[in-house]
Amino acid sequence: MGKKIVTAGDRVYLKFFDLEFFHEKAKEAEAVLFPFKSFDDKEFISEIADTDALILIDRQLNKKHIEAMQKCKIVLALEVGYDFIDVETATEKGIIVSNVPTYCTNQVAIHAFALLLSTYRKIKTLMEETSRGGWDYNVSKPLYEITHRKLGIIGLGRIGRAVVPKAKGFDLDILAYDPYIADDIFKLLGVKRCYELNDLLSESDFITLHVPLTDETHHMIGDKELQIMKNDAVIINTCRGKVIDEKSLYKALNNNIIAGAGLDVLEKEPPDKDNPLLNCGNAIVTPHASWYAEDTLERLKMQGMDEVIRVLNGKRPWYSLNPEVLY
Repeated sequence: MGKKIVTAGDRVYLKFFDLEFFHEKAKEAEAVLFPFKSFDDKEFISEIADTDALILIDRQLNKKHIEAMQKCKIVLALEVGYDFIDVETATEKGIIVSNVPTYCTNQVAIHAFALLLSTYRKIKTLMEETSRGGWDYNVSKPLYEITHRKLGIIGLGRIGRAVVPKAKGFDLDILAYDPYIADDIFKLLGVKRCYELNDLLSESDFITLHVPLTDETHHMIGDKELQIMKNDAVIINTCRGKVIDEKSLYKALNNNIIAGAGLDVLEKEPPDKDNPLLNCGNAIVTPHASWYAEDTLERLKMQGMDEVIRVLNGKRPWYSLNPEVLY
């Protein structure tokens, strides 16, 4: 048998009902694709033990799994985030870990801005009014113009930067917080730098989150941070649900500590049906859809499989999360 490529994680099969492209592309590396759809951990370990490549979407890959892999050359997160992969152990094993960081950058930025506008303009409240036969704009009072209000961007990576020109199109004043980005980037983008998160929280009328999920960013927005925000502020999250403490957020929304939230991600996905945020009047929740357009879906499969085939054919990956393995 030739090389083996395993796909795993139920969202792989939610995004790609037909794996024909993946099967055909695998042939370019003389490889065969093995879709793994079971949730059984022992079966998963058995399946990946002899794989040459592993493609995942939101499927936990911990030390036990990685140590079981005998000849794997690349683990690919078929998405932007990779917090479900133990990169450190993979590095120790000499396995390349990669992701697909650019396939939906602009689309997520657009969705974040759509959530911002919909939340701030109270579109949910207005739609509820008309759906029950009413025609009274007063249900949305008070509303104010968006021009020259302050947008705070937390995380000035690819997606955070893509938000900037959209915000400028609405004449927003832009602040950003990112301790890992050089001053030159802020100057180049024409964005005011906040060196402390609390400064951004207290000054911003709108806050949009664009950070990876790490130990540092887990629940980085909780009771204390929400209390610092303006009581007419709106927070938007299109990165990872666990960046916000949901219990604290619901309490803040319910007690008018902040004005609204636009969420494309939650701590648990799919959420429990009784998650109070789903029916919260001043929150808009979408089902982790910010990445999606038919164009981005096409790019995801093409860029992802291209990365795997490159590595299996002895070439350098385009995007390595642990480049030290290459040396």
